[in-house]
Amino acid sequence: MYITRPLGITLLAVILAIVACNDHEPAPVPNADGTPRSLNVGYGILYANLGDEQYLKTIRLTKTIVTFESISEPTREIIDEIAQLSSAAREELEQLAALSPVIMLDAGEGKQIEQRTRDAIRMTTVKEFFTSKEDFEVVLLVSQSQALRFISHLVKELHVIETNSKRKAWLGTLSEQFEQLYFRVLARLKVA
Repeated sequence: MYITRPLGITLLAVILAIVACNDHEPAPVPNADGTPRSLNVGYGILYANLGDEQYLKTIRLTKTIVTFESISEPTREIIDEIAQLSSAAREELEQLAALSPVIMLDAGEGKQIEQRTRDAIRMTTVKEFFTSKEDFEVVLLVSQSQALRFISHLVKELHVIETNSKRKAWLGTLSEQFEQLYFRVLARLKVA
């Protein structure tokens, strides 16, 4: 079948119109106070991730005590910095959540499946840390590259939908901090 140029252009225009109509996100569903639900859910996920990351130093020390296997000084510094930043960011988030509009850090939507997924990942990661035949430092750095990438992008997405100027500024700074740590972890992976 031969398609003429005008017919081809018309078909292309129709296809593009269909794609354009289907390529939009629905408006965020608001909470009773008017804030997008995704804001509460996103902050809840961020809060939980920061909670996990704040214990990196404890994990590092436990691994060293149990197996007598330590990591290099440059990696130790990065891991401890991630733990410290995560702990401080979690505390600051608790304070910022009280600003208007109030953020619920324990948003219940999807919480069960998200919590079960987080628990499964946590258990798998701990198992890898303590039983892997691979170098502990490499396993730790790989897990941190994944966690830091997730957190930095989550923070960027929260920054886009945040309406409170103080939280928005904090998110911008936090995103940069986690992004810088991510690239430092990648640099360590090249030499570890």
